Amino acid sequence: MFRPLLLGIVYLIALHSVAVGQTLSTSDTSRLLANPQRAAHTFVHWQMAGHERFDLAAVTMKADPSLTEAERIDRARQLLKVLDSRGLFIDFDRIPTNPAYEDTLSGLHQYIMFNSLPEIYLERQDSLWMFSRASVDAIPAIYRSTFSVFVDVVLDNLPENMHKQWLGLQIWQYLALFIWILIGLVLRKLFEYFLEVYVHKLTQKTETKWDDFLVKAAKKPASFILMLFFFKVSYSNLMLSVNVNFYMNWFLDIALSFSFVWLFYGLVNVITGLLAAITAKTESKLDEQLVPLLGKTLKVFVIVVGSLFIVQNSGYNVASVLAGLGIGGLAVALAARDTLANFFGSVTIFLDKPFQIGHWININGQEGIVEEVGFRTTRIRTFYNSVISVPNSIMASTAVDNLGLREYRRIMTTVNLTYSTPPEQLEAFVEAVKGLARANPRMRQDLMEVQFNQFGAHSLDVLIYVFVKVPTWHDELQERHTFFMEILRVAKEVGVEFAYPTQTLHIDSFYKDAPRQVGKKLSEEELASSVWSFGPDGDASKRGGPRLKKDGKVIDF
Repeated sequence: MFRPLLLGIVYLIALHSVAVGQTLSTSDTSRLLANPQRAAHTFVHWQMAGHERFDLAAVTMKADPSLTEAERIDRARQLLKVLDSRGLFIDFDRIPTNPAYEDTLSGLHQYIMFNSLPEIYLERQDSLWMFSRASVDAIPAIYRSTFSVFVDVVLDNLPENMHKQWLGLQIWQYLALFIWILIGLVLRKLFEYFLEVYVHKLTQKTETKWDDFLVKAAKKPASFILMLFFFKVSYSNLMLSVNVNFYMNWFLDIALSFSFVWLFYGLVNVITGLLAAITAKTESKLDEQLVPLLGKTLKVFVIVVGSLFIVQNSGYNVASVLAGLGIGGLAVALAARDTLANFFGSVTIFLDKPFQIGHWININGQEGIVEEVGFRTTRIRTFYNSVISVPNSIMASTAVDNLGLREYRRIMTTVNLTYSTPPEQLEAFVEAVKGLARANPRMRQDLMEVQFNQFGAHSLDVLIYVFVKVPTWHDELQERHTFFMEILRVAKEVGVEFAYPTQTLHIDSFYKDAPRQVGKKLSEEELASSVWSFGPDGDASKRGGPRLKKDGKVIDF
């Protein structure tokens, strides 16, 4: 229990003796570099304000014996600037304290400090932990990739008063921060101007429209990405503190992820617009139904993938997040069972194709034109111009009357003629209506019925049952109107009258008068003769149909 405390006290005494200027002995070096954690602490602690002993921090750079003391100090200072500018914290609690630590993958006595900077790692040499020779040799190149040569030249030639601090920043940093933001905004505006003036002019000369939509959709997000990319690659030159740079790096990563989601989300609209133009030229309606669904799917995909990138850039493990989602997946599925039923209903609609966009359908008494088939609902525009949203689960499990698939549209009505209509006029009326139907090229010729159908309560009923081949409801109404007008003209020409519900009261007799005679007074012989004439061997009946003749020919349509 007391051994770690005793070792800590000895370590602090050694640090104190070094700090007051005593010669660094072999035992002191062993304590400073005893394990990975102490080596990292030695590197950082002796470069902090108030503890500046760069010669002690340079001890961690002894892996390359060809370097002089001044060169090792310079490498140590360069590496700390790189870590600060990239926002890389050294978490001492996570660094192992075991002097015999081995990397789990390589099995070597090495410790990689940052996954984003694997070139820099600690290595055990002769029982001492220090930065490896490869790391020490790589520091100048990493420094140069982090900071611009121009920045170093400017800083070396700045007057002394520009290095004075005010509210935690040096004066030159305020000026550099203003110029940095200004350059980013100017780059964004220049790129937008370039796309709008030059690229858009080129696309306007083409016959296609999708390239114009592409430029319009990509202009703002692409220019925003360019500005953020400039900030991302250049913010380290501001040489801000490690805390500021850490959150700056985090913010820029999140903003870049959002910008790419914005860009791809806009490109989805361009893709769906292009596909809609292509599918509009085909005869099939299925592809036109698939385009809106594909667009929604792509948008959801972009949002989901973008969210995963944002979560990853926020420092969370996407795999663990997905695992957590998997655990809660059952609960979500139970809560969203209606949504899932509607989704699979939409899949069934696309596979079975009971209707398509533009079809006139009737479902549960609701009639209208199909406007859109989505993930959850199907939208129907009614004939009174409202929109009905029917869940796809209902659409897939309910009988749908697809009036839009009719090849012919039926006209069925009953014409009521008065009981005073003579048989010859009734036959003439029926045959004339048949003639109207035969003469109309839009009517179906192989299936039509115009027949004296029944004796009604107040009329002689003629059934008219025909079909017309028209594309729209408007054309159907127009054809119905024309046909009915012709029937009226036929009725007028033939001389029949239309009946309407009536009741006739006959007073057969009064107490002082004889009863009214019903029918004709015929003898038994005359009645028998009439019955015989309508029988099999008689000539009064017209069993073969109408006997109306014109120029000696029987009229029969």
